[in-house]
Amino acid sequence: MIKNIAYFPSQCAQNSGPVISAVLDFLQARGIQTQENSLSSDAAVIWSVLWSGRMAANRAVYEHYRAHGRPVIVLEIGALYRGQTWKVAVNHITRDGYYGHEQDLDWHRPRRLNISLAHKFDGDPAVVIAAQHSRSLQTQALGDMTDWVMQQIQQVRAHTDRPIKIRPHPRSRLELTRLPTDVIIEQPRAVPNTYDSFDMRFDYHAVINHNSGPGIQAALAGCRPIVDASSLAAPVGISIGDIEKPYDLDRSRWLVEICHTEYTLDELRLGTWFSRIAQAL
Repeated sequence: MIKNIAYFPSQCAQNSGPVISAVLDFLQARGIQTQENSLSSDAAVIWSVLWSGRMAANRAVYEHYRAHGRPVIVLEIGALYRGQTWKVAVNHITRDGYYGHEQDLDWHRPRRLNISLAHKFDGDPAVVIAAQHSRSLQTQALGDMTDWVMQQIQQVRAHTDRPIKIRPHPRSRLELTRLPTDVIIEQPRAVPNTYDSFDMRFDYHAVINHNSGPGIQAALAGCRPIVDASSLAAPVGISIGDIEKPYDLDRSRWLVEICHTEYTLDELRLGTWFSRIAQAL
């Protein structure tokens, strides 16, 4: 078990203050020494794996700790209740990270978080391709994000003639200059009075997303998620070849598991998350 942990206060998003404070308060109460800007601690805690803006310097921290075989706790805004629940994982925030969310489950946790599964209703017939930030560790294996989007369009067209909408990441530009006539771009719009939330409906026929929030949110909404194996939505995702088949997978256990990947501020202060990830520390 770790005895000390490094944190990097100048390398966090502007909305992260209460989250970082809650995590550090718990660690200190548990007797774990917190060390500011250290590269020699037993472990590190960083905000996000987006190597951009204030978090760009986290890449060197992450790679240093991982190269020395030491764990990195990653904190990130959640997908269940954006801005109200927060991801906590070891070494990654995709399915490649460790959450401790597949055993010793609290089957009442979805009810406690007031999260339930929706069922698909007839809505927008389109297939949405939800792009991600090109400078994130989540997408480093994809290459150029514009190329990935164009590949998805080709794959969709091999299986359905439904209209296609592309949702760029709001802070990562796509160079889409030669789109087919039946493909449109749906620009995200900021939700008023939020830090960085953007509008997105989930009444589409399907959502294609590599491994970020839209895949999880689509699965919760009963909208077919077509995702990579590294996505937390992968256990309830479908292949693109099944895009016209009914979406009737049993999502009940997955709902309970996904509710063990994010925590409220109060739970962060209480350390509910720590016992889940302790095995990976």
